[in-house]
Amino acid sequence: MDLDLRLLRVFVAVVEAESYTGAQITLNVGHSTISLHMSDLEKRLGFRLCERGRSGFRLTEKGRTAYEETKRMLAQLDDFAGSMAGLKKRLAGRLVIGMVDCLTMDPRFPLALALREFNELDHDVHVELVVSDRLDLERAILSGHMHGAIVPYVRDIGGIHFRPLLEETHRLFVGRGHPLFSKTAEEILEDEVLKYPFVMRGYRQPFDEEYFPALRYHATINNMEAMLVMLLSGGYVGFLPEHYARYWVERSELKPVECKSLVYRSRHQWATSISKSAPKAPAFAAFSKVFERFLEPDAR
Repeated sequence: MDLDLRLLRVFVAVVEAESYTGAQITLNVGHSTISLHMSDLEKRLGFRLCERGRSGFRLTEKGRTAYEETKRMLAQLDDFAGSMAGLKKRLAGRLVIGMVDCLTMDPRFPLALALREFNELDHDVHVELVVSDRLDLERAILSGHMHGAIVPYVRDIGGIHFRPLLEETHRLFVGRGHPLFSKTAEEILEDEVLKYPFVMRGYRQPFDEEYFPALRYHATINNMEAMLVMLLSGGYVGFLPEHYARYWVERSELKPVECKSLVYRSRHQWATSISKSAPKAPAFAAFSKVFERFLEPDAR
């Protein structure tokens, strides 16, 4: 029923805002109205969805399952709406795509151009672009909440198809005020670099620990923007993509540290679901035709 769908959308908004208060902005309704809707939904479902108190907002085990199933159902409804619109020769529905942060500084990054070409089509598609970390994007694809995402390739994953898109080179950088900033490449020895505090990337912690075990980690970040702030402070050494660091290097706020053994390439790929349980959403099928020409030939 329409009422059930309305209540479920309120539930999703509450979960994603992590509180009733936060959901007020998204839903544009008052706290008491949200509380009433959540109470009604729990009565209709027959179980408690969340706990609220001094310890904060927390989903129950059944609530967590209900959230995942609700997101999957709403995504299917959006795809259904798009399919029905397609029968009228009108492209509609919802297109949900994702990417990791700080790719837009790379001149080879094609997403803006692909969206421009897609928007030249006659359509009523609602596009949602999500910026998140790799693991969350992969989970969203597997659960059916997202159609596709641009992510660093780490390994093959059952249920996801990866297509090469671009590579980015990551190097060590330091900020103005760091002891290494004023030294030339010839003056810097790798053993000396290893003595300084490094920033660990929380979203790539296993990778950093495995491939760079000798580094002394004194700080942790969870996105590139945070890494940039730490490096600009002048107190740490850390990895940044060359294209992202270029702006601050040209302004003498950052400087690359030349260490050949501490350089690596990150392969970014276009990740999509290979599940055959449901037909491809018309909006995503149309976008895929546009995006296809930016991808390398599929050798798999």
